[in-house]
Amino acid sequence: MALNISVGANSTETINSANAPTDDIVNAQLLGNSDLIIDGVDISLNATIGAGVLQSNTVSAVNGANVVVTGVAGVTAANAITYNIGADSSLQYGGELLDVSLLENTKINFDANGTGTLKVIMPTVDLNLSSFPTISGLKNGDQLIVEKDNLIGANTVGNNVVFNEATGVLQVQYVTSGPIPITTNLASFQITDYPPGATFSIDAAGNVTFACYLRGTRIATVDGEKLVEDIQAGDRVITARGGVATVKWVGHRKLNSSRIKASDAIRAYPVRFAAGSLALNVPKRDLYVSPGHHMYFDGKLVPAMLLVNGQTVTQEFDRTSFEYFHIELDHFDILIAEGAAAESYVDTGNRNMFENATSVAMNPDFGPADGRPQIEGIEVVRSGPVVEALRKSILQRAEKLTGARRVTETGLHLQLGGRTIHSASQTNEGPVRFELPTPVLDDVIIASRSAVVRDTTTHARRDLRTVGVGVSRIVVETSSGRHDIDLQHPALEGLHEQQDVHGVSMRWTGGAARIPAALLEGAIAIELHVLRTYTYWQKAA
Repeated sequence: MALNISVGANSTETINSANAPTDDIVNAQLLGNSDLIIDGVDISLNATIGAGVLQSNTVSAVNGANVVVTGVAGVTAANAITYNIGADSSLQYGGELLDVSLLENTKINFDANGTGTLKVIMPTVDLNLSSFPTISGLKNGDQLIVEKDNLIGANTVGNNVVFNEATGVLQVQYVTSGPIPITTNLASFQITDYPPGATFSIDAAGNVTFACYLRGTRIATVDGEKLVEDIQAGDRVITARGGVATVKWVGHRKLNSSRIKASDAIRAYPVRFAAGSLALNVPKRDLYVSPGHHMYFDGKLVPAMLLVNGQTVTQEFDRTSFEYFHIELDHFDILIAEGAAAESYVDTGNRNMFENATSVAMNPDFGPADGRPQIEGIEVVRSGPVVEALRKSILQRAEKLTGARRVTETGLHLQLGGRTIHSASQTNEGPVRFELPTPVLDDVIIASRSAVVRDTTTHARRDLRTVGVGVSRIVVETSSGRHDIDLQHPALEGLHEQQDVHGVSMRWTGGAARIPAALLEGAIAIELHVLRTYTYWQKAA
């Protein structure tokens, strides 16, 4: 049965596994400045925006939610709607329900701490737009899929992009079928918060990509290993599947940290695979690639950034400058770099990201970008059992190579005026009570082990937060009773933004959260309600 919900003005409603309708259909009326959060469930949303002036309504898909917008009414220039796409979540809207107001006044925000998917289906009838939907946070690994209603065939998905850095307008194009291919502009978007020199590309699967080898990488050729920067067109390279291919072009691009915004760091800085991190002697020396570069494993291509573990596969954010190279072959294939298998370059419309893109202009063999070729036995994977099994194997190798161990014990304790205070209970989760010396004259530090979210899990994550323990309550006990410290109290330090966990508010510590002494007047004990813990790296003894 469908869920009918009205989100009042200046209020927030959440739909999760506890209240999601059995038929996944939600009819929502969004009144002025309201927020609707879809948390971890799949729904079809029919929304009506309440009348008003200069109102903003928000729909957020978070924690793996998949939202299909089946209808929207009431959107005007003064009454806009914003969609937030969280990590591992997706949003689809479009088709004949689209009108000029909806397209011109829609904003889409991608979460910086994970990747998501936006699918837009353009209506059959072309619309005369004076402005375009605005997209912020688009980054490597996000999917922007654009289709046109009632188009049938392999070319219905936009497979090329044109980005105007001066205006920030991104055009998604597709190539029509037929004896004379025709490139047609399918949709346009206004991109914000992009770095100087930004380039975007979308492959046939709708993935924003950027993938290269770092200067100094040795590539296997018929004449032995050769530095990637020394390889030239005409060189013959050995492929991972036992063949030989001819180099057609080598692109290069230099990046400087001063021009990379913090929000772009995860898709820009090189990923290092330590020697032996993937298998015995694979790679045989440290290998550096761009975060979007696909590594090859038994027929599967996996982006390097999804394999980072903080130990043997790391991302080097401290580099001040670095130069990427990529090798294009006479046909797409798998190269051998430092003894590891990784993809060759394929033109997905991103050739202009390289400084020497014009050097291929005289080569007549480069046709229109059709995305990564479909090769029997080779598949791109970014999540699911294959990636989880691969990450598990690499994590186990990391423990063997470094002596570090992944542990779940939090090491939770308090630090106060140079003293360490432990709890009498040994539990990792639930209420944990700490007795305090009185009076409390110093700030209290909630200390624990901590880990970067993406480093220790078998799931593919791009979350760069360092988390300690997830706290749902901070209870102060005095001689006269007990009271809570508001988790949102502005004086608290060292905690991440509040998040909803199945209806319970929680904040992760960063491993050393601070409670000011001013909030602990008369305190004789602190009780922390730990809702979530994580898996942490423990260094070798």
